[in-house]
Amino acid sequence: MKEYYSIGETAKLLGVTTTTLRHYEKIGILKPKKISEDTGYRWYTYDQFHIIDRIKYLQGLGLNLAEIGAIIKDGTAEAMIQALEAEWRNAHRELERVKERIKDIEWYIDCFTYMSRTSDLQQWYHLYLPERHIIQVPCYDTDELADMEIRLAEAKGSDRLRDLPYRRQYGYVMSVSDFFSGTFRPKSYFTYLTRRPKEYVSEYKVLPAGEYLCFRTPILKEQWDVNALKKFFPDHNLPNMVLALEFEENLVDWSNAPYEIQIYIS
Repeated sequence: MKEYYSIGETAKLLGVTTTTLRHYEKIGILKPKKISEDTGYRWYTYDQFHIIDRIKYLQGLGLNLAEIGAIIKDGTAEAMIQALEAEWRNAHRELERVKERIKDIEWYIDCFTYMSRTSDLQQWYHLYLPERHIIQVPCYDTDELADMEIRLAEAKGSDRLRDLPYRRQYGYVMSVSDFFSGTFRPKSYFTYLTRRPKEYVSEYKVLPAGEYLCFRTPILKEQWDVNALKKFFPDHNLPNMVLALEFEENLVDWSNAPYEIQIYIS
């Protein structure tokens, strides 16, 4: 067995590059066993190979070179175990973040395909909807649509609210009496949250779980059938809440966007 291996031989045997070995030397993780004073050639020995291999597999497990250098300098299994346990905790936190991201992606796919997937529903249909979490801002009689949207955007961008877990589902809580008169007059404009905020937020509201009578209309055009609607609620026995949820059919024009009207029954 050879006593010394050149930097090129070592790199080839261990599946790394000479640049990598020079970097290990530069940051003090692994220095060559011998450096020629005349040529500057670097030489490694067989007993250093396991160190290079350990660096590689620890990097593969997610540890950075500074952490690996500290382990090698300490030289004990305990130091490596502690570092691996810390990385295990980091990996599990990252796994939870990835799971949440996958849920969000699935939710958005479901949201953007909802109208086409359910196009065979009757004109009037009932849905049982779970409890939903929203952030809402008030709407005023003098508001244009842009005023409502800017007010909500400002709230979402504020220091108090910017880090909440939003989902891009917008909607209105309607004035019930105006809605049953065929007029678009929202009381508040909202967007979804994935969950309840950890701290008190005045703009936070829960939409109740329960049965909703639903239909679809481009609500901004104010063309829904008021007479048909009133048949479901005779004798002026109006519901407590009417929601209008926007579903985008394209990413350019919102003026004709379809809305699902959700009338809370019980």
